[in-house]
Amino acid sequence: MASWPTACLRAMLLLAAVAASAPAQAQATAEGANASRESFRICDDKAFLALTVARNYMMTGRDRRAVVPHLKGDAAAEAMAEEIFRRVDAEEIRHPGEAAAEVLFECAAQRKMAVGAPRQQVALCFTRTDIVFFLHVERSNHVVRQTAVSKVQARLTSRELYPAALISALAEAIYAPPELPDLRQSMGRAAWACINRPPSAASAASR
Repeated sequence: MASWPTACLRAMLLLAAVAASAPAQAQATAEGANASRESFRICDDKAFLALTVARNYMMTGRDRRAVVPHLKGDAAAEAMAEEIFRRVDAEEIRHPGEAAAEVLFECAAQRKMAVGAPRQQVALCFTRTDIVFFLHVERSNHVVRQTAVSKVQARLTSRELYPAALISALAEAIYAPPELPDLRQSMGRAAWACINRPPSAASAASR
């Protein structure tokens, strides 16, 4: 796979780290549905931080310097990153989405929440946010939609992981709005739309 746009990777990592380390005191006063929403937000932020850490590390040739400085000394984020580095190096994590799924399920268990989909499907769904990332990069560079679709299909070559129909559908979500949509929100919508589908609607990632 071709190298990722480094500036965009670093920006995503910084945003994910800030979100995951946001003060959690709101949960102490939240009740009922508000507490559930806050728990979801915390677990979602942690999962996307893990996704971004794994993606940066794997797509920059396992360069820790592409990750650690952007965690801004956050001890919990750095501990998570070190564990992801170790597991990637041991080839226990093959796709960034696997790191995100593991963190999501761990967080959900701690907060007594149900993820609502099998772990393998969740990992696949997070991995497929690669499509959103690249389409967003193309639009931000003023590349027209059809050219962007062709470029992303050429870059993400596994049709099992990245189906052509899905690339086209996500291109609609990125290119239809008059203004460039928020990247993190677009990735979140894509991931959770996939996670909330019946398991039969999402094929397993190839080994």
